[in-house]
Amino acid sequence: MILVFSLLITGCASIENKVTDWAVGAERSMADLQAKQITVAEFSIPYLEGGQGPTVFLIHGFQSNKDIWIRFARQLTKQYHVIAIDLPAHGDSNILMDKSYSIAEQSKRVVAIMEKLKLTQPVHVMGHSMGGAIALHVAVTAPQHVRSLALLSAAGVQSPVPSELSRRNQRGENPLIVRNDQDYKNMLAFSMSDAPYIPSPLISSFTRIAIAREPIATKIYQEISNPGSWLNAEEALPKIKVPALVIWGDQDKVLDVSCTTVFQRLLPQAQVVIFKDVGHAPQLERTKETAQAYATFLATFKP
Repeated sequence: MILVFSLLITGCASIENKVTDWAVGAERSMADLQAKQITVAEFSIPYLEGGQGPTVFLIHGFQSNKDIWIRFARQLTKQYHVIAIDLPAHGDSNILMDKSYSIAEQSKRVVAIMEKLKLTQPVHVMGHSMGGAIALHVAVTAPQHVRSLALLSAAGVQSPVPSELSRRNQRGENPLIVRNDQDYKNMLAFSMSDAPYIPSPLISSFTRIAIAREPIATKIYQEISNPGSWLNAEEALPKIKVPALVIWGDQDKVLDVSCTTVFQRLLPQAQVVIFKDVGHAPQLERTKETAQAYATFLATFKP
């Protein structure tokens, strides 16, 4: 019904934005998630929270936000307490152009968010893409906050096989930065091998947001591309002793699936799941299967 109605009002930006808000709100409600907000230092941090049970803490990737987790979280909230945050300068958080958004700085802010939310016991942490690198950093520098680690198409290691994104970057191209309508469509096609259907009014709304974010997106990408902002994986990852799960798509153009071999070597306790014909966003392309793999992993923990 949401999709049918949204298709009837394509073309008016204000109406498209309202329909997008309504559709996202409906999805949140079905997932038993409520929108909340806290303040950490200079940043407002919107987040979604819902469900009962052990806490699962979700960290999105570059150019993304808390809502990328909604359908995934819907599979978990009956058994788990789920928190999905907007990283500073992402989603509905405020943007401060004079601040650094390196992996190290964002990981410090994630720890501050956890403490502000009074997560006094270690929690299950999952990070996607850039959020995976941040999750790794938290697991190494603040292990008291991490009960388990799940890495979903995660940055943080050098892939043995260069990704398509890496090759494009070397040619001076970046398909993850959106400057116009076509860029957004190209970004979706580049990021996902089997993208879910998104109604055109929502695409239009998301495109306008992405275009408006181009200056901060460019700044963040430059910072996270600086090797000096990353942990030395060879030294740092073996320090992680908690159980780990690594999930990837075999058609990932952003971070090549060969990264999984590095994680297997440096995190020998990690379980690895690779989905066939899936790109960089398994939680969107194979929502139920990804949630099931994660739920099976979490089920091994005693209450």
